[in-house]
Amino acid sequence: MDKDAIKSELVDKSNNILTKYNEPDVVEEVSVMNMAAKTVFLGSLRVFNTEVIPNVIRDLEKDLKGYGELVVRDQKVTPCCSPSYTHISFNVTVKN
Repeated sequence: MDKDAIKSELVDKSNNILTKYNEPDVVEEVSVMNMAAKTVFLGSLRVFNTEVIPNVIRDLEKDLKGYGELVVRDQKVTPCCSPSYTHISFNVTVKN
């Protein structure tokens, strides 16, 4: 398994989804947790347009499920001094 290639592909696919829905956020990096039996890739996106959230989640699930076990979560964030957004996180677990 080429972990660097998977990281790069996950970043590219995440950014393509954000671009598709005209979202200003950019995913710069996906974190990697190495364990004995598996490797977990962790990423997150900020989505400001609430109308596209279901589509972003659907596209993430469609584009990333081929790598391994996928979990996608979302949570609304309301900062005090900037626009509200939804934080969408994903983790992909790949068995070693």
